[in-house]
Amino acid sequence: MIDRRLMIKTSLREREMSTDKWQTIDVENIDKSARALHACSLDPSIRCLAELRASQINGCLSCTHFRREQAEALGISADKLAALAAWSESDAFDEREKAALAWCESFTHFRPANPATRKLALTAFSPRELADLTMAIEMTSALSRASRRATG
Repeated sequence: MIDRRLMIKTSLREREMSTDKWQTIDVENIDKSARALHACSLDPSIRCLAELRASQINGCLSCTHFRREQAEALGISADKLAALAAWSESDAFDEREKAALAWCESFTHFRPANPATRKLALTAFSPRELADLTMAIEMTSALSRASRRATG
């Protein structure tokens, strides 16, 4: 005899796991959470540079465009924005910005922060700022990935 409860549970689980489910991700809710981070303890220009770099790494063109507009609105120079992909080789960034970008790259590339990156971040930021930076990077990465998946 077949247990109908098991069949129903299996059927519900299959529907939850279907690829159609991914097409209905509510990117707006992720974006609302990301926007809440704009009121965080971190300097807005540093947060914005890290979010823009995360968007670049994740390959989301619309996210990169959006973050670039935010950076321009914050008064971040065009020279600095042009140098962002090669930030570690540029003199355009100060120590806090470099610490934020190194932290961003370690999280966005799914690598544990090496001891030098960790020390740089812990020296440059308060525990609260570092937590806010980490959340901003992770929320931006999630939004970038969800946006890319939704657009194809």
